[in-house]
Amino acid sequence: MLMWSWVRNGMSAIISVVLLLVFLGGSGSLVSAGNVLVVFPFYGFSHFKVLMPILNELSSRGHNLTVISFVKNPHADDFPNYEELLISAPDKDQSNTTINLVPLTKYIPTRNLEAFYTEYRDLYRIGQNTCDQLYSSGHVETVLKRHQEIPYDLLLTELFNTDCPLAIAKVLNLPIIGLSTSALMPYYYDRIDLPDTPSFVQSEYIGYAEPLSWTDRLFNFCQAKLLKLLYRYHSNRKDNAVVKKYLNIDVDVDEVARTQTAFVLVNQHFSLMGSRPQTRQFVEVGGVHITSQAKQEIPKKIAQFLDQSDQGIIFISWGSMVRASSMDPEKLEAIIKVLEQQPLRVIFKWEGDVAPQVDTKKFLLVKWAPQLALLCHPKVELFWTHGGLLGTTEAVHCGTKMLVTPIYGDQYLNAYAVQNRGMGLKLDYHDINVQTLSDALKELSKPSYAVRARKISQIFEQRERSPLESAVWSVEYVIEHGLLAAEILQSPGIKLNWFVYHSLDSLTVILIVIAILMTSSSFICRGKLSDALKLQGKRHKRKLH
Repeated sequence: MLMWSWVRNGMSAIISVVLLLVFLGGSGSLVSAGNVLVVFPFYGFSHFKVLMPILNELSSRGHNLTVISFVKNPHADDFPNYEELLISAPDKDQSNTTINLVPLTKYIPTRNLEAFYTEYRDLYRIGQNTCDQLYSSGHVETVLKRHQEIPYDLLLTELFNTDCPLAIAKVLNLPIIGLSTSALMPYYYDRIDLPDTPSFVQSEYIGYAEPLSWTDRLFNFCQAKLLKLLYRYHSNRKDNAVVKKYLNIDVDVDEVARTQTAFVLVNQHFSLMGSRPQTRQFVEVGGVHITSQAKQEIPKKIAQFLDQSDQGIIFISWGSMVRASSMDPEKLEAIIKVLEQQPLRVIFKWEGDVAPQVDTKKFLLVKWAPQLALLCHPKVELFWTHGGLLGTTEAVHCGTKMLVTPIYGDQYLNAYAVQNRGMGLKLDYHDINVQTLSDALKELSKPSYAVRARKISQIFEQRERSPLESAVWSVEYVIEHGLLAAEILQSPGIKLNWFVYHSLDSLTVILIVIAILMTSSSFICRGKLSDALKLQGKRHKRKLH
């Protein structure tokens, strides 16, 4: 009888597990299928690469997605519940864009307030243009009408250079999940009450060696506050005007963001960017594009070069937006001269049709390379990068040390993050010459950099949830709880004005009380001193008489 009881209990447990697995396999999620509206108001495919694995995973888990985007998802046809509403014509989508857009001879070599304003202005113009295209495409009217029959559960949108999609959440009364494909822009911190203490939290457009000097902190403070003011009172007002033009409603997109945002998913991780204060709405998903990336095949030509290499490899790639082949001739000459003299072989991503004269036994020039596969290859010892966040994150994932030459935008922040973590060095483009490059490579040949890179990689990989799991959990949490999630997650601090938020009202009262006490004490002391002097004067007169 005892054995039969064991068998019966064991069979019950097995049946329960099987039923649970069948349920999970059929539904893909314990949350009922949601209707997710996705608006991606930027045409950069490198940005969309961060969002794409999240969308694909949500679709595979049974959620219905309506995606308004400039970029076509190469995997969209794999999911019947994935609907694309392309803003640009299908033959003009950006999903296969690999054109290098930034000539090195034209970039701004110094970081100052003028450079920051120029980059802000360029992003602002792009944002206003894409915003106008979004609302003139007719897709917004489509989803507004569809919502009346099949309501959406939330709005998922990128937080970058325009907030005009947030008006859709206002009209449809939806909670918002924002996705920042880079480190979070300064103007989004206040919306989720995220401390951006400029004494040590470095701004998106800036980078410094740690610890920051007094002048670094001052410049960091001024730049972050200036960007916040420009975005709030310049860019957001233009966003509101575009919404008024097309939807004929008055809306403040900044207020919508503060009151309806549930989570902000940020493509960063503390192992690279450093530890900082965080709120419950801030979710790190750095490396999310890696976790779902298919294993890359290394082309035969590159594989042979790797196999034939007795020495290690330096992999040089400055991304898809930087034209390395347009660098100044004297810079290229210095680079080739130094690389020919050092012991490692070189794989150089070179986009131009006219290749420089190099030793083909030591150099391999390619127009394209499987970056992740190379960075994780055991023979690749050093990655010379422009500091784009995706490539930098991939190098952290693979535990590969880096030499970073930032060109624009967040690349300076990423470059200093690598240097501050001790897994690489920063070398500015305008500083490249035979001496500086030789010194940098000599320094990076020290074992400490490789050891540090491997250790940071281990920290990067060890998490409670994978980046993709964290992102999907956040979306499904909001699907289940709706606007209540946004309400509960929000810090009370976002409802306070700056005077109350910083306790200046309390400090004012304290200072007034102190002033009153000091004044009263002064009067009392003066009165006692006066009485004492009078008494002393009377005694003196008595002695004279």
